[in-house]
Amino acid sequence: MRKINHKIFGELKYEYGWTGSTSLDWYGNNVSVDVVVDGEEDEEVDEGQCESYQAFIKKWEKIKEMLLDGILSYYADLRDELGFSDGSNADYPEITSTSDLKEKITLDTIVVPLPDIYEGRSVALVFHCDWDEENGLGVVLANEEISEIGYQDIIF
Repeated sequence: MRKINHKIFGELKYEYGWTGSTSLDWYGNNVSVDVVVDGEEDEEVDEGQCESYQAFIKKWEKIKEMLLDGILSYYADLRDELGFSDGSNADYPEITSTSDLKEKITLDTIVVPLPDIYEGRSVALVFHCDWDEENGLGVVLANEEISEIGYQDIIF
């Protein structure tokens, strides 16, 4: 297994993509998050991936606030689509505030795709969510704005 110490991403090892970790503030809690940088073992990390990741980290405080609003809206639509908006469901409880939502999701992985997979600078986020442990939650960011929210398979 090949390992590198990258100037932007730090220590990475190759496991079906370059993998490492970072720490981010998640509303007062310092959380460890996996980082996956798409690419091949025999190729260098693309400069566009470095730019996407650096822009993401620089704007993280703004992004995390935007994420909660977007995910809350997505969740309300999902509950409605699944027919749970008119009643109580233990797996899909009513969540009406971003503070309640914070308790239901955990940021697991930051994925930095190859350039040109999405429009502009792109980073994708994988969350564990209490309401659907099997499918999880994925958020694609393009130019540090939400581009798509759905099950985590939108990322992979």
